[in-house]
Amino acid sequence: MPAISRVRAMPWVLVLELAVTLRKHWKRLEPDERAELATLVKKSQGRPSRLSAKERTTVRRLVAKLEPAQIARSVVPIGRRAKKARRAG
Repeated sequence: MPAISRVRAMPWVLVLELAVTLRKHWKRLEPDERAELATLVKKSQGRPSRLSAKERTTVRRLVAKLEPAQIARSVVPIGRRAKKARRAG
């Protein structure tokens, strides 16, 4: 399937629902915490070894505040609906 057709076939309602869910969790952090987490993730470039022990602890604390298990529970039904839509289409 050409790339443009895949974009048109994207279940945009599901994408929007996913974005709203993720934003809800992101907003659990204070603005300064969001900025700090973004800075540390950018600094690490996805590699924890690029951060000091204190910075890694900060990242863990902030990510825990996002409640990743709850994010997963919220996202799974969205993924299931997307999978069903793909099969039906």
